[in-house]
Amino acid sequence: MEAASPKIPTANAFYRCAGPNCGLLKRSTDRWWLMWTSFGEYNRPVLYLCPWDEEIAAREGTLHVCGELCAQKLQSQYMGNLRENEMKRALR
Repeated sequence: MEAASPKIPTANAFYRCAGPNCGLLKRSTDRWWLMWTSFGEYNRPVLYLCPWDEEIAAREGTLHVCGELCAQKLQSQYMGNLRENEMKRALR
């Protein structure tokens, strides 16, 4: 007779859309997207977008996005912030 292996508790993750003024809660059947930024590889700020992936979704800094409209709003904010920061640096 074999001993039963103990069950390891898994986190029951709840994801909310990071889109401006959205906050929609993700359900298991939703087709969501993920966004994140990086600076390292190209020595420039880069915005990434990919279809939902549980491993990437759990990473720190990943934005969970419910759809195209929220993704577009976040992209627009990102682009605006980059331009604003470039102008501030140019004025120094």
